[in-house]
Parts: sequence; C-alpha cells; structure tokens
Amino acid sequence: MIVLALTVLFAACAGTAAGNRSAEGGHRLRITADNMVYIPGGTFMMGRFLPGPDVNPYYESQKLVSGGPQRSVTLSSFYMALRPVTQKEYQEIMGSRPDSSRDDNRPVVLVSWFDVIEFCNRLSQREGLTPVYSINGTDIIWNRNANGYRLPTEAEWEFAARAGTNTPFPSDGSHPWALEAIPMGVFEWCWDWFALYPDEAETNPLGAASGTHRVIRGDDGGYSTCEPRGVVSTLRNRNNPSERGGSLGFRLVRSI
Repeated sequence: MIVLALTVLFAACAGTAAGNRSAEGGHRLRITADNMVYIPGGTFMMGRFLPGPDVNPYYESQKLVSGGPQRSVTLSSFYMALRPVTQKEYQEIMGSRPDSSRDDNRPVVLVSWFDVIEFCNRLSQREGLTPVYSINGTDIIWNRNANGYRLPTEAEWEFAARAGTNTPFPSDGSHPWALEAIPMGVFEWCWDWFALYPDEAETNPLGAASGTHRVIRGDDGGYSTCEPRGVVSTLRNRNNPSERGGSLGFRLVRSI
C-alpha cells in the first residue's frame, strides 16, 4: 500500500535529514528509504543564453519558451521524488485513476494542476503532515512553513534536471542525483505561472504573482525529463491549470 510505503519513506527522511545536510559540500548521493532523493541547495544560472535582439530577430518570442533571460538563482535544499506519481499511487489517494488503459506503474496522466494540488494535500493529511496548500475554489495559497507534499517550483525542477550544473544536461549517462528516466515521458506540472523571467538574480523564486497558464516541464516524446535525449533542461511549456492532458503528469517534492 502506498500509505505504508510513504510512512516508511518519511520516517527515513526525518532520520537522515541531518546527515543529508552535512553532505552538501561533499556532493554525496543520499536517497531515502523509498523514492525521494535529497537535492542539495545551491546557485546556478537558470535559463538559456540567447543572442540578443540586435542579432536574433526571434529573441522576443524565443526567450519565453527557451528560458530567457538567463539569470542567477539560489535555492535551498529539498527532497524530490525519483519518478513521477504512478497510476496506482494516484488511485490509492484519490480513489480513481484518470486513464484506465495504463498499468499500475506508469506515470499518471490526464490530471489537471488543480487535481494535483488536491492530491498533494490529501497525501499530506494521510501521512500526518501539514498540507501545503489552502484551497478556496481556484484560489490556491502556498503555506511556505508547511511540511507536506507539493509541486516543485520551475526553478527547483530545472536545478534538479541539471543536477546542479550550469550545462543544459547533467551528464551523458545516468542522472547523477538518481532522478530516473521515464520510458514513456510525461510533461510535469510545476507551481509557477507561465511568464517571462525577471532580469535580476533571485533566491527561491516562486514565479509570477498571477497569470493564465501554469508551467509544465519535461517531455512527452518517450524520453526522460532529465537525460540529454531530445529535451533541453531549460525548455519551457505551459498549460491551462484546469486542463487534463493525455501527457500531463507530476512529480512530488518536500521542503526541508
């Protein structure tokens, strides 16, 4: 049962958190008892360098989807799931699965951003954690002091995909932080509204204050969200938060 597995997982998180923090400088890989990996905080250049408008006539249109302008971002440490939430895990918490044609261990799809917010809160409550989100219709407020499950910010997603490097991809092989390849990839919902990045450096950015579409990251073409096969870690996409697309899934994180 997912509930039992997650109880074991977060008992492990609590028991190893201090050791994980001491590992930041040494870059030791630390994975919890079930399926989350410790992501050590750090600073990286988020986004992708693009030639300016003086030499690139498509600069304005490219910078929105290609992650520009590039700027320095500093993040605190966090835990991230090794893989997206599966069909079975989703059904255990929500009582049904959106796509009955997929087997238990495939990533769940056909979930809206609002569905995912509800899932995070229900799972947190099942595990005795403080839910992260306050829900009032379509108004969602993030309690930054809560210890429950949540979506990654766009910056957290990109930092993890890069494995803390300043290259478009973390490596040519397996992911250094053990974020697993997805045989049939899905786009992954993020917290942020889809908007242009600011020019200045940021610490733990949450994205724009408002918008019409939420950010999705990753790939739905059969490749991993974190390996250098067809997907650059800076590439952005967006979707209406109410829409349930056939390639829209999600991956969980927890703050430390």
